[in-house]
Amino acid sequence: MRKHIFIFCAVFFVFGALVGKFVWGASLAKEGEDALDDELTEVREGGYKYISPLLECETGKDTYRLNGLNDLRSEVTHLVENEKIAGNVTDVAVYFRDLNNGPWFGVNEHVAFSPASLLKLPVMMAYYKKSEVDSELLNRKVKYDENLVLLEQSISPTNQIEKGKEYAIDDLIKRMMVYSDNATLAILEENIEPARIDEITLDLGVETATAQSPEDFMSVKGYAGLFRILYNASYIKKELSEKALEILSKAEFNYGLVAGVPKGISVAHKFGERTLEQNISQLHDCGIIYRKNNPYLLCIMTRGSNLNNLEKVISKISAVTYQGLERRASQLTP
Repeated sequence: MRKHIFIFCAVFFVFGALVGKFVWGASLAKEGEDALDDELTEVREGGYKYISPLLECETGKDTYRLNGLNDLRSEVTHLVENEKIAGNVTDVAVYFRDLNNGPWFGVNEHVAFSPASLLKLPVMMAYYKKSEVDSELLNRKVKYDENLVLLEQSISPTNQIEKGKEYAIDDLIKRMMVYSDNATLAILEENIEPARIDEITLDLGVETATAQSPEDFMSVKGYAGLFRILYNASYIKKELSEKALEILSKAEFNYGLVAGVPKGISVAHKFGERTLEQNISQLHDCGIIYRKNNPYLLCIMTRGSNLNNLEKVISKISAVTYQGLERRASQLTP
């Protein structure tokens, strides 16, 4: 199994299979504070629409980063508390990261949730990783076995595959991410070694399910790392990382992150939903919002009794974040 160690801004990025955790950025903030570093600036490769491969770091002051994210974090925290008081949600976790040099903040970012359909992303990444050594993999056709057992979905896919038919793996991956179809997930899981999927989460330091794992085991901060890996093109080849985020930008779920930003803003994201015992639902939406000249990563996980309310909470947090960044940018403009 290939292992990779990348250097991000003079800090070793050590994969979870070796030490069980990430070391993110040049300095990590203590819990609840911004990760700000005014001495390092990332140098990235251009020429792509969805990814921004990290090349190196250079020293120098960065005025934009020095302003911090305290006001935005306070606004998001206040919104979360108000939504909980109103009874619209019982638990919320938020992870935000500015993808221009990396300042971040979290709200309950270590609280565990059930990832549900969010786990389709590691499946896609596992296939793309394997395709680097098996050039025919994505073109290979597999059949939709009528006996496959599927997980129930409260939010049904708008375009479903047909039992008994054959589909190219590449097509199934696209359908799995765009429509979040559990049938495509089941087929893809049947046609790849489970260790390949586990390798993605283990290598990248994301919480991994085991036979002993509880229903809730994934944190918003841990999951967000997958999007950073794709954006940096640091684990899968650049062309495949670009392809993955392009597919995610076409996801047919417009009630969470997408609803909180202006029309025309591209959002590469994945949602997940799960209704458990006692009518407790979970709804999550994580992705990259391609705000002009300032893309950012926003991951939100929620728990409550009503999916519609959870959708609205996510869209409100998304809107507050986008609007806060707009105000912040206008204040910094001479």
